Amino acid sequence: MSRSIVVVAAALTLLVADIGQAQEVTDPALRIGTFDSRVVALAYYRSPEGLERMKPEWDRGLRDAEAAGDSARVEELKLFMPSFQHLLHQQVFSTGSICNVLREIEDDLPGIAAAAGVDLIVSQWEVPYRAPDVEVADVTSDIVALFVVDEETAGFLAQMADVEPVPLEEMLYQPEQ
Repeated sequence: MSRSIVVVAAALTLLVADIGQAQEVTDPALRIGTFDSRVVALAYYRSPEGLERMKPEWDRGLRDAEAAGDSARVEELKLFMPSFQHLLHQQVFSTGSICNVLREIEDDLPGIAAAAGVDLIVSQWEVPYRAPDVEVADVTSDIVALFVVDEETAGFLAQMADVEPVPLEEMLYQPEQ
């Protein structure tokens, strides 16, 4: 009987070891999709969707505030455009967050992730480290394809890959310029 127990124990040990090895072999590597946030920002802001969301709302709000005699709101809106322009500069020329742009397309991101076979999508500028076994797929063009861009913008987008971003700390706010 003790010999049977030893044989069963040995068989179970081998079985557990084989299962562990099988799991190690079949566990897929993490795949992340990265994008150049500068390219996505420029594509969005120069697309009809981006243009429609920017200036008309600001103009309408300013006209309404002026008509209502709301001087505090008028001043607030007059400060908005230079501040917003600074945000755009951080996003397009540097590595500023484009979370406001991503909110506009968040429903499309799972489809892009599935098509690219990635588990996560993140700005390429927000990956300070990754393990050597993490696979990376560039999904910039897939995200840009969500926007309608004209030929001139497409040319700018193609050139941006060859240009290093301006360090964010150098993108100082200068409202008078």
